[in-house]
Amino acid sequence: MLEPSVVPALNPGYKVVIALACLALLVIAFGVWALVSERRRLRSRISSPRVEPVVVVAPPPPADASVDALEQSLSSLERFASLQSDLRHRLALANSEMEAERGNVGSAVQLMRRAALEMRLPDTVFEIYESLRLLPRKSAEAQQADREWHRQARIEPGRVVVIDEVTRECIVDFTASGRQFRITGRSYKLSRSNFDELTLFDGRDQAVLMVRVKLEPDRLRVIEATVTSYRPSAWVAVLVESRALMDERREKLLLKSRFRDVEKMRADFGMDVKLPGWGPAQ
Repeated sequence: MLEPSVVPALNPGYKVVIALACLALLVIAFGVWALVSERRRLRSRISSPRVEPVVVVAPPPPADASVDALEQSLSSLERFASLQSDLRHRLALANSEMEAERGNVGSAVQLMRRAALEMRLPDTVFEIYESLRLLPRKSAEAQQADREWHRQARIEPGRVVVIDEVTRECIVDFTASGRQFRITGRSYKLSRSNFDELTLFDGRDQAVLMVRVKLEPDRLRVIEATVTSYRPSAWVAVLVESRALMDERREKLLLKSRFRDVEKMRADFGMDVKLPGWGPAQ
């Protein structure tokens, strides 16, 4: 047979009491641990005293120094304003002088353009260029006749260099009254206008005249000309003389043509016969 247990069985009331006792012991133990920890922390703080940060406050500047700094700032501002005002005045003066110079230069340029047009320099340059440009295409006899024609205006043809047939870009050398000249030309076909641009060079190979000319469809006459660059010197008198000789040559040709017409009418109507009131035929 089994012996009964020496430990009496615990009822539920004793179990509750035992649990509460254990809980109370735990609380007491935690409190003791917390108290000991706090005391250690206090002892460590006392052993290493706290160093407070030192705030260094700069002494205020003397009153005299503040006044001097303020006066210097005001003086600098006044100087800056004065310089700005002087700069604006000088810029306005320069702008006024530039506008006046622009007006003077513009007036002078208009007068020079008008003088070049009145002397028919664009027409002269184009006529020389166009006739000499086409000279190599002609027969030997026609070239000889053209050379004689040009000599009446004291113009001697020189080298002709064709750069582009489509744009008529070409270089023409010639002499007028013994002076060397060169003309470069090119045709432009734009959407709204067509024109030729010609540049005349003197014997030192300096560009002295640049013009743009609009021509009749047959390219025989200039209908509008614009002078884009003009540097007059002794060459102007040479071309003016050539222009006068070219006009005289043309008038002689027209006069000769009209004289032939008169002679033909005289012959057709028997006016070569001496009649009363009619002079002898010349």
